[in-house]
Amino acid sequence: MVCLAGQLVLRSELLRRVPMENSKINVVVDGVIYGSQARGGISRLFSEILLRMCEVDDSLHITLLTKGRLKQALPQHQRITHRSIPNIERYLRPKRIWKSLIPAADGLIQKVLVGQGSGKVWHSTYYTLLQGWRGHSVVTVHDMIFERFRDFYSGPSADRFRERKKQCICNADAVICVSETTRRDVKSFYDLDSDSIYVVPHACSDVFRQLEQSADTSTLPTDQPFLLYVGVRSPYKNFGMLIQAYSKWRRRKEVALVLVGERPWPDEGRRQLAQLQIQNRVQLLQDVDDETLCRLYNKTAAFVFPSLYEGFGIPLLEAMTCGCPIVASRIPSTIEVAGDCPIYFNPMEEDDLLNALDVALFEGRNSERVRAGLERVKSYSWDKTAAETLEVYRAVCS
Repeated sequence: MVCLAGQLVLRSELLRRVPMENSKINVVVDGVIYGSQARGGISRLFSEILLRMCEVDDSLHITLLTKGRLKQALPQHQRITHRSIPNIERYLRPKRIWKSLIPAADGLIQKVLVGQGSGKVWHSTYYTLLQGWRGHSVVTVHDMIFERFRDFYSGPSADRFRERKKQCICNADAVICVSETTRRDVKSFYDLDSDSIYVVPHACSDVFRQLEQSADTSTLPTDQPFLLYVGVRSPYKNFGMLIQAYSKWRRRKEVALVLVGERPWPDEGRRQLAQLQIQNRVQLLQDVDDETLCRLYNKTAAFVFPSLYEGFGIPLLEAMTCGCPIVASRIPSTIEVAGDCPIYFNPMEEDDLLNALDVALFEGRNSERVRAGLERVKSYSWDKTAAETLEVYRAVCS
C-alpha cells in the first residue's frame, strides 16, 4: 500500500506539470448502470465523481450515454451532455430474426452520437465496449465476483459477461480498481502491466452522519433493539449463513433483524423463515432512501456484514461514519477498508458469528472500535475519489 501510495503521489506531481490549457479532456461515459440499477455502489460512484470532476476541472467535458428507460436520475452539470440511444429493438420485429444484428446497430448509432473517439476517453459504468473506438479507454473494476464464484454465476449469459469484462479490462489503457484487494484479484486473473492499474477507493455520501440521540425514531421498523443488514441477498453475500445463525442466537427474541434491500421476499425465502421460526423476527425494508438508512445506522445495535467476498464495501463506511458497531466477516477487502474497527468472525462458522454479535451488544455504541471507525472514515471522500479518477484521465491522455 505504501508503494502504491507513493506511485500515486508521483503521478499526481507529474500530472500537475502538464499545462491545463493544453490538456482538454473529453470523456464519453456509457451510463448503462443507470438503466439497470435503482440504487447501488456502482451508480453511486459515478453520480458522485462525475459532478465533482466537472467542478474542479474546467477543461473536462463529459458525454453521458444512456439507452431506454432509466431507473434513477442522472447527474446534472453544464459540462455533462446527455445523449440517449434510441431503443431500436422496439422496431426490429420479430426479435428472433433481428437479435444478432442489434449490437451492431447500437454500435453504429453510438458512433453517430459520439464519433470514433479520436482524442477522447471511453469509460463505461459497467464493462461495455464500443466497437471501432479509436480513442483512449478506462475501465473501473468493481470486483471479481463472477470470476471467483463461477459456481454461483454459471451458464451462457455469465460466460458472455466474463468474456466481455475480460476484453474491457485487457484492452483498456488504464484499469481503475476500487481497492488493493480488487487490484490483486485482477492481477491474478489477467496478465496486465502494473503501471496501467490504479487503486482509487470509494467513499460514502455526506448524508451519513451521527445524529443526536433525540432524533426522530417514528420511522424505525421496530421499538426493539435490532441488527441491520444492507444489500442484496446473493450467495456471495453469505446471507443464508446469517439467517441460519440468527435463528440459533439466544438473543433473537429480544433483538430483531432488519434487512434493507431492493428485492421482495421470494416464496422460498418466506418458507425458510417459517421453517426456522423467525418469520416474526425478520423485517425487510424496500426502497429505503439515504436519510432513512442513516437513521437505521444510528439506531441499530450492530451492522452485520457477513460477505464471503467484496470488491470494496461502501456500507462499511456508512456504518462507521454513523458511529455504528460493525460485525463483519474476516475477508481481505473489509480488513483493508475498515481495519480493526469491526468485530470480525470466520464467514464459514456460525458460532463465530454468534459470539461476535454478543460482543457487539456488550460493547455498545461507545466502544473504542466505534471511535476508531469515526476517525478512520475521515480518510475517505468522494472529492478524493474524483480527483484521483481525473488524474487517471489525464495520464491516459498525456
